[in-house]
Amino acid sequence: MGNELCACFGDGDQTDNDKPSDTKLLQRFKAKLKQGIQCTKISKDRPQTEIKLILVEPGTIKITGVDKDVSGDPECADEMTDKMGIRQATDPDPHMAHFAGSQVLRDNLDPRQAMKAFILEGPNKKMINLVAKSDAEAQLMISGFKLLFAEARKE
Repeated sequence: MGNELCACFGDGDQTDNDKPSDTKLLQRFKAKLKQGIQCTKISKDRPQTEIKLILVEPGTIKITGVDKDVSGDPECADEMTDKMGIRQATDPDPHMAHFAGSQVLRDNLDPRQAMKAFILEGPNKKMINLVAKSDAEAQLMISGFKLLFAEARKE
């Protein structure tokens, strides 16, 4: 899972016959996430905001604003990784049959940008709608978060 994305995190010396394990991919993703990964947050009733997702030990995702303070935004409250999930914007919407993504993304995102978008899900139906800089970066983040959340639930 996610091994085809190793080039995004790799040190450039791996070949197709030398793909890293999920463990190595997770280690690389955690290292990148500890430094912070920037993307755009889309909300129902707030303007789009550039944010940074940061892994804070032990097992907490912190969301900070890049250009402005987001501490008052309930979507940007810290979340424990063992309570989170992730869906790509092209995945079925569990809250609305026969649709993909989320209502917020359907209302605010050009469908041609759907491969860049994903939804972080937290407890109490919390959804954080995010858009990465590129399709490849979104796939990398989705794969990395899936591995991170799976690991957190095992501990």
